[in-house]
Amino acid sequence: MVRERFQSESEPIVWEVWGEHGAILRLPVPQPSVAQEPIPCTAILQEENFALEHGGLLPELRLRFETYGRLNPAKDNACLVFHALTGSAHLAGTYGELALKGLSPLEQAFGPQGWWDDLVGAGKPLDPARHYVICANHIGSCYGSTGPLTPNPQTGLAYGPTFPRLTIRDLARAQARLLDLLGVEKVTVIGGSLGGMVAMEFALLFPARVNKLVVLAAPPVHGPWARAFNRLSRDAITADPAYKGGYYSEQPLGLQLARSIAMLSYRAPKSFAERWRQTPEQGESYVVYQGEKFIRRFDANAYLTLSLAMDTHDVGRGRGGIGIALERLQPIPSLFVGIDTDVLYTASEVRDAAELAGGRYEEIQSPHGHDAFLIETEQVGAILRSFL
Repeated sequence: MVRERFQSESEPIVWEVWGEHGAILRLPVPQPSVAQEPIPCTAILQEENFALEHGGLLPELRLRFETYGRLNPAKDNACLVFHALTGSAHLAGTYGELALKGLSPLEQAFGPQGWWDDLVGAGKPLDPARHYVICANHIGSCYGSTGPLTPNPQTGLAYGPTFPRLTIRDLARAQARLLDLLGVEKVTVIGGSLGGMVAMEFALLFPARVNKLVVLAAPPVHGPWARAFNRLSRDAITADPAYKGGYYSEQPLGLQLARSIAMLSYRAPKSFAERWRQTPEQGESYVVYQGEKFIRRFDANAYLTLSLAMDTHDVGRGRGGIGIALERLQPIPSLFVGIDTDVLYTASEVRDAAELAGGRYEEIQSPHGHDAFLIETEQVGAILRSFL
């Protein structure tokens, strides 16, 4: 994390950069993080074929995951947090030197600090003293779970571009297997962006296992606007000669451009204007820089796999339409959180989903667009605390 302080210690307003995100923030009074150093774990969930919705098979299913707190005797205090497109299982805390060294180069490049650290810990909305918090890397990703970089047990070689096609429902079913392994019977599911899509699908697939549902900045269907951004990002990768049909030896520069394109949908014009009104060319430099950083910490085939999975998202598919599907969620206490400046998944989309699901709707006020669910942790924390 890099912080540039603009005022005195008594008025902590900073320009803060963490991971792939940056914003001008007024810092809250610091709170302690998770008490113990997080331990990355890997679970082999099935040694036989894991059937996928589109007909593919995974001979072996592995999930990288982390847990915080303990499962209570009733086995119902668990909170399962689903990460976004390029997130990881490292939700909170800071890895020690030994833990970091034991991870893959891409996981090391992701960094030692958890991606939602401000919300997990003593006295925070997800408090390990009360909750058994779980976060797992999605299958198809590149941070320890079965994905394109994983050796195929049948060939001994990395899947690469032969990795089977996934859907959001596949991602949800895989994490349900993890709950089985951990002995969790009922769970509160929480997710933002792609993670919110998985949370909705999990609740529809396994309603009897869900205590509460929290969806942040995610729609019930991946519509034409969002799909267009995904298509451009994928084309940026596959059109790069260095992609070599997916059999590359180093990450193609097309992945860098893909991330830069995506960043335009993750932020908002107001955010750029506030930061670079006097130096507009720096807005261009910002998205290029984000792409340059990203290529060091993610995999092109994993990006394609998860991007295509997002495009399958439609809670109404095979369920009689979006309205009928969301009505099935009405028995589950639910919270839907929109963002007033989100140009990727608009606040109105999220609000409409909340109404159909009979859920509560809250809205983050922020100039930062879609990424506000990661940036505005004080607002998010207050909203979560009042619901959980």
